[in-house]
Amino acid sequence: MVASATAETADARVGEDPAIVTNVQVQEFHRYWLTRRGDRRFPARSDIQPTDIPHLLAGIVLLDVHYEPLDFEYRLIGDTIVTRLGSLKGKRVREAALINVSSSAYKNYCRVIETGVPQFLEGIAVSAYRQGRPALMSRVHCPLSADGKTIDKIISYLAFLES
Repeated sequence: MVASATAETADARVGEDPAIVTNVQVQEFHRYWLTRRGDRRFPARSDIQPTDIPHLLAGIVLLDVHYEPLDFEYRLIGDTIVTRLGSLKGKRVREAALINVSSSAYKNYCRVIETGVPQFLEGIAVSAYRQGRPALMSRVHCPLSADGKTIDKIISYLAFLES
């Protein structure tokens, strides 16, 4: 990701439980995703309206899902994330991680595909793509599907918990 262009350390909590995250904006984005999903298993990309959440756009990452082999392409990266971690727009996670499919970014996105449920993280993480100090962050990855069955995009919201 750029949101998952990060590699978690032992200091991060990761999983499906929304209680993992304490950041109010990450919680708000997850609630928005749930609202847009409604009774369906997944909302579609077309259900997500930037005008609904303008104050959250700087922390959004949108990825296209490619199958065979499974990979993820960065389509949109919010300004706050680009400033902190750099831009990977147009790159694939496997490429950006130097084909390291064991990277946490790749594993986190695969987990969304495998489970079909949002994945949360909160804790210390380090960027695999830009040198710098570890960052305290909170994030959620949420699946999207145009046909309601196959996940074709993942939308994430990432908040830095320190400046």
